[in-house]
Amino acid sequence: MEFEENAQPHRLDLFRMSMRRAASSVSLVTARGVEDEYCGMAVTSWASVSMSPPAMLVIVNRSASVHAAISATGRFCLNQMGEAHAPMLERFSRSDMRHLRFDPQDWEEEPDGLPILKGALSSLTCTVETTSNYSTHSIFVGRVDRVILLELAPGRVAPLIWMDGSRASLTTRPPH
Repeated sequence: MEFEENAQPHRLDLFRMSMRRAASSVSLVTARGVEDEYCGMAVTSWASVSMSPPAMLVIVNRSASVHAAISATGRFCLNQMGEAHAPMLERFSRSDMRHLRFDPQDWEEEPDGLPILKGALSSLTCTVETTSNYSTHSIFVGRVDRVILLELAPGRVAPLIWMDGSRASLTTRPPH
């Protein structure tokens, strides 16, 4: 298929299809709201911004409950999900399952109150340095305050991957 400049609906369909082909690591962005409630959602739209100082960005729809919490408190945690977390994905992808998201057996609290996913491949707590809005979303750039890494044997990293509208698997090979 080719891009057709004048066919708006067709262009949007092609764009959507092109984004589905990109394999992305799934994370849970979490925050604590001003009324002390935990908020979170599954995201694939995150990236490192800088190593010095360490910074991350996450892109959040302004209609998501976690958006209001991040905007109000200026803090978030990016929890990189592993394959073992796959059963949690639906709870964080559907607003009607919001009440099931923070089962105490799956979470611990960071000293400043952010929810940290137990067994996450990594959890990065961040303080928002800048926010930029684009259409329906906000881009939060956060300075990394704390890094929590799961200790894994070499070759045993198994991130939760999303591609073409469903989970995909990525297996690393142990070093020779």
